[in-house]
Amino acid sequence: MRTCVHLRTLSLNFLITLTLLCVCDGARQNQDSPVKAVNLGGWLVAEGWIKPSLFDGIPNKDFLDGTGLQLKSVTTNKYLCAESGGGTILVANRTAASGWETFKLWRLNESTFRFRVFNKQFVGLDGINVVAVTNISTDSEILNIVKESNNSNRVRIQTSSGYYFQAKSEVAVTADISEVSGWRDDDPTVFELTIGGRMQGEFQLTNGYGPLKAPLVMKALNRLLNFPFLVPHACEAGYAKFYATLALGTQFVVFLS
Repeated sequence: MRTCVHLRTLSLNFLITLTLLCVCDGARQNQDSPVKAVNLGGWLVAEGWIKPSLFDGIPNKDFLDGTGLQLKSVTTNKYLCAESGGGTILVANRTAASGWETFKLWRLNESTFRFRVFNKQFVGLDGINVVAVTNISTDSEILNIVKESNNSNRVRIQTSSGYYFQAKSEVAVTADISEVSGWRDDDPTVFELTIGGRMQGEFQLTNGYGPLKAPLVMKALNRLLNFPFLVPHACEAGYAKFYATLALGTQFVVFLS
């Protein structure tokens, strides 16, 4: 009989239950005794701040899935903003960056992305105007972030059809120019990039390394998760399939005989 098991959830629930039973038993014996615990971060889950080297081999690792980008126009000297948090046009008229001025990356591969705004809409085009009106990712624009160099915070945002975002004015952000040169301060296609937040977890690892490399990285990370008393028939092939599926961004379960 085949049993469908959410492997990581089962393991975590087992350890939490065991911990709670031990704490409760100790509390009954001596209510004045201190409660001792251990941080399992970096074992049951991947956390970038615990082991940042896990992410070093990811191509274009500055732009992981979920990273928040803030873009300041060099011509208006203002931040790009999803007006009202989304549902309408993009403007370039904010003096400071917060939620409406932060664009979350949906990483498709190391060079292409979708942008998601505060109210969960995706950035796309309405003619030449840059907007954030759709809640369906596939209806949005696929974008490329073109950097001046690895040591510069200056970027351009290019659409899949080869046109670049430009802040013509504080209230007009368009994508209607395909030929650019240099990185001048009077170029409306140039933006100064600030990272407004990062996510470094297992999805970022698997998405970043891709379906071929992700199983190898995650197998090394999760050797301690092969609990023989929980999954006696688990094997390395199962882990490879598990993390290859996660790398493709699909929902997954693990089947054990």
